[in-house]
Amino acid sequence: MKPALATSLVSEGTSLSGDLKFEKELVVAGSVNGSITCSGDDKGVVKILDGGALIGEINSPMIEIFGKVEATITGTNSIVIGSSANVTGVVRYHRLEVSPGAIINGELVPINEFKDKHPQLQKIDQGKKSTTNKQI
Repeated sequence: MKPALATSLVSEGTSLSGDLKFEKELVVAGSVNGSITCSGDDKGVVKILDGGALIGEINSPMIEIFGKVEATITGTNSIVIGSSANVTGVVRYHRLEVSPGAIINGELVPINEFKDKHPQLQKIDQGKKSTTNKQI
């Protein structure tokens, strides 16, 4: 008998160093230093809560950030950056939602499925990348 897929938790007061793979949902209220990867389907979600912190890398279909993140972030479905978030690094997104008050310091890179299939068109958009260092 296989256990049912459940939410994984790095609770407040917990520190984790290393690479972490999950399938359904990962909630970070503590701190993680390493990479987080969703190995499940396209409904997998990483949630970095207010007070939570991550340094490293995140790869997941859906990502919600309300804490502090210094990382290369890839959200193949969507990324939500909440009002209490402080994000530094490269943010690769298909759909991006940023709340007023969020701080983003880094590069915002849209993921375009067509261009990913036709890499020769990537050069055309190199000048369209957005680099930001401001509070929204």
